[in-house]
Amino acid sequence: MEIWKTPESVITWLFIILIIFLVLLFFIITLIKVSYKKAVEKKQALFDEKIKNEQNLKNAIIEIQDQERKEIASELHDQISNKLNLVVLNLNNLTDNESNSIKQIKDDIRKIIDKNRDISHYLFPVEIENIGIIFTLQDLSLKYRTSNFKIDLLNRTEIKFKDKLTEIQLYRVIQESLTNTLKYSKATIFNIHFRTFKNRIFVVVSDNGIGFNINEIQKGIGLTGIETRLSSIDATYKLKSSLNKGTQLIIVL
Repeated sequence: MEIWKTPESVITWLFIILIIFLVLLFFIITLIKVSYKKAVEKKQALFDEKIKNEQNLKNAIIEIQDQERKEIASELHDQISNKLNLVVLNLNNLTDNESNSIKQIKDDIRKIIDKNRDISHYLFPVEIENIGIIFTLQDLSLKYRTSNFKIDLLNRTEIKFKDKLTEIQLYRVIQESLTNTLKYSKATIFNIHFRTFKNRIFVVVSDNGIGFNINEIQKGIGLTGIETRLSSIDATYKLKSSLNKGTQLIIVL
């Protein structure tokens, strides 16, 4: 009998073939894993690029909108308010003994000036560029204070924001939250609390209103705007609310 046909030789060859098969199988599996990993990484890269492009587009839209608002607000302030103030000044120079009609005209003009200032401020809070968000919010709290409603602003430490864009977008979010509170919540207190922890800025905006079922809410323009603005400044948020227990918006910068 030939040597290669002996049982020992057959077992040896089978063993060699098995080893070769296992090596090839390992090589094929490794190749598949590498190919799959590259495919997943490529797909993830494309997804990340898509998200980045969408975010850049959102940021660009927000910047354009804010720039347009700033220009309109400046126009309202510089052209309309200043000219109305000049009219009031001219009326003051007409006579020392004002008639009731002139007094009424002056009162009406002052109301128009105040309303124009409110619209200008709503379009673009120019005060933030000069005095910062904290002092601007202090002015806001005084403006909305009534016998039935107040804004409680708490700032324990001096906070330094990354840039003015962050302050403006954060102010917009607080402004939108306040608008929703006044419209829907029936709240008597609106809280704005700032604090820092481990180099992060935490902003908690809350009210003591009627609240809502968080699971039943649909994203409207207001909530979508809040989400987009916070995303544009790399902030995260969590919205909490339940019936008769108020609403809380937690923002982390």
